[in-house]
Amino acid sequence: MLADPDRHFGALALLAAENLERGDDAAAFRYADRLCRRPQPAARDYLLRSEASRRMGFADEAVLDLARALERDPTDSAVLHVALNWGSAEQKRAAARLIEAEEYDLLSAPRRRAEALRAAPAALGRGNPAELSVIVPVFEGYDATRACFEALFAKGQKAPLRIVAVDDASPNAPLRAWLDQQAAAGRIILLRNEANRGFAASVNRALALCPAGDVILLNADALPPPASLARLSEVAHSAPGIGTITPLSNNGEYASFPAPNVVNPLPTAAEVARLDRLAQKANGSDFVDLPNGIGFCLYITRACLDAVGALPEIYGRGYGEDIEFCLRAREQGFRNVCATGIYVGHAGGRSFGPEKRRLVMRNLALLERRFPGYRLESASFLEADPLRAARAAIETLSPVAGETVLLVCAEGASHFMARERARELAGETGAGPLLCAWAPGGRVALRGAGEEAPQSLGFKIDVPAGLRALSGYLRASGIVRIELFDPLALPLPLLRALFRLGAPVDLAGGDLEWAVAPATPFGGPCRTPDEASPCPTCADGAFLAGGEDETLSKRPSPQRKLLAQARAIRPLDRMAESWARRMFGVSCVAVEAAPDVVPAPHARHVPGVLAVILPLPDAQADRLLVALGRALARRDSTARVVALGSCVDDFAVMASGNVFVAGAVETGEYERLLRQYEVSAVMTPYRTRLFGRADRLSRRFGLPQAFFDLSMGELPRGAGDLALDPRFCDAKAAAQIADWFCARAAGSASS
Repeated sequence: MLADPDRHFGALALLAAENLERGDDAAAFRYADRLCRRPQPAARDYLLRSEASRRMGFADEAVLDLARALERDPTDSAVLHVALNWGSAEQKRAAARLIEAEEYDLLSAPRRRAEALRAAPAALGRGNPAELSVIVPVFEGYDATRACFEALFAKGQKAPLRIVAVDDASPNAPLRAWLDQQAAAGRIILLRNEANRGFAASVNRALALCPAGDVILLNADALPPPASLARLSEVAHSAPGIGTITPLSNNGEYASFPAPNVVNPLPTAAEVARLDRLAQKANGSDFVDLPNGIGFCLYITRACLDAVGALPEIYGRGYGEDIEFCLRAREQGFRNVCATGIYVGHAGGRSFGPEKRRLVMRNLALLERRFPGYRLESASFLEADPLRAARAAIETLSPVAGETVLLVCAEGASHFMARERARELAGETGAGPLLCAWAPGGRVALRGAGEEAPQSLGFKIDVPAGLRALSGYLRASGIVRIELFDPLALPLPLLRALFRLGAPVDLAGGDLEWAVAPATPFGGPCRTPDEASPCPTCADGAFLAGGEDETLSKRPSPQRKLLAQARAIRPLDRMAESWARRMFGVSCVAVEAAPDVVPAPHARHVPGVLAVILPLPDAQADRLLVALGRALARRDSTARVVALGSCVDDFAVMASGNVFVAGAVETGEYERLLRQYEVSAVMTPYRTRLFGRADRLSRRFGLPQAFFDLSMGELPRGAGDLALDPRFCDAKAAAQIADWFCARAAGSASS
């Protein structure tokens, strides 16, 4: 089962549970840890890893995994039981609240539905058919709610608004008093629920006061900029069949900007207004069809409302009723659209706080039962991303401000290195670093380092207009330095355009394959398996070791002649620095002040585990790991290898039985994994790249390391380190690594 991709994760869960039962907690952790690294880990995956960690004596890590299980599915009875049993004090309180809330929802739902059927609000006038009604349910968040209403009161809205506020039994006394003041001043119509009834029931009560005209459902933590609601109305009536309209927002799920389907930070009111003006300028009254609208700011036409009726109240206090309403509207022939020329701010999550995840999980399950195809359609929409062009149009009008470092790369390993570099540079300059990635086919994508803008920009540089547009955007972005990753993979027109920007150009050293790649691949049959030196096949494909006669300027090509004008080599780790000094001399190397590596104590275990640091899947690394597994098997060794990362083919690498692939690892997880996998040495499997991560872990935790020495002896070695000739084939490299690690394990055992 473990070797069957279709049954692999089920087998992992079974093995984790069986090993917990027999008391082999380290093995249980290994299987549970891999479970937690699959694309969509379940709450009980984290629960298994939490239990294994607790039994191994890693209490803090166990509490952290229990928190992840609670976040993943706070309705899971097993997770809540464990939290009540041995969770932290806060987790016990949270579990008790969640159990109580679930019981309340189950018991009170029939009563609330009955109340909704006979509820008849006091008659406060039928309203003007031409008037636009805005319904704002209120529960918590004094400052955000007040900001929302002040935005509605502003003269700049340019629309006759009928504002109906529903106080849903708010526990906030100052907020209730402020609402009373606004009602007394005639600014709002105020309804007050005696008990908390939730979003849908509150909206339905207010809808009875709005028998004519269109309606906007607005969260109390939304921030509509001037004239935005009137422009929503214009979009609503710009084409036949439109039923609901959702604006762009920082926190609008499908409609989120700049990064889609994430919670982007809430801008200030001034920034919200600026983004709204940019959206209007870029996209005007355009719109894009959505699977469903989003309830934070949902414009509903009267025709749609009359056809669909009230919001469904089966979702309790919130989350899901807006989606069902929109899906029912579609069944009636109406369109749900996003108004791409309008931007509304949205804080999000203020009404329910930590209870939100429970409500979302429970109600999504209910929604999926009622609309089985919704989840697939939603995922397909996100994959296709029809809103990308609209977001890009806004970003084009708003170049990155401040002093910006431009990181340029091609798709592949250099793209990974550039993203790593972007994270390191984030916050060091006036603006975040800007990532420029070229893909075969002539398209360049520009992305911010994190989720900041731009996130959707793309330029077709194989046509002159596209290259001019890219150059214009970069000139307006305040580029202070350009770093090129894998520069020989970049097309000559792009390189020329970058050099013409006038900013200093450095060649990033971290992935050095562009400069030292072998002429023949490694891993083939070795012609001299019993000799310690590289075989002729390996040597014929040798890495650059000659020195000055191999400098870039002396290897003619248009790209190399252009790159010879670069200011410096900028190494990203100690190996790249040693290599660059050997190849180009000290004066050509721009070395940044590296952060100190603070040693941390690390208990070594016997016989221990060799951790292969694998931040990037790589076919050559797979071949070396397979060879290493075979070499260890031939030595009949009990030594084990764990790959901290993903392979190109995890199953092929694990076939030997003594190599375990954990799965993708985040940077902040290494300390925990080195301890819980009982690691006694580390290794980097790459010959030309990504030396720095394993090197830093080795020095921080006092662990010996094995590495391919591209510096040919220039880089100082630590005690117990193994420096391998990078020209070795996989078989010779694996044999040396196996001998080194087995000798260390035997020495540790004898001492």
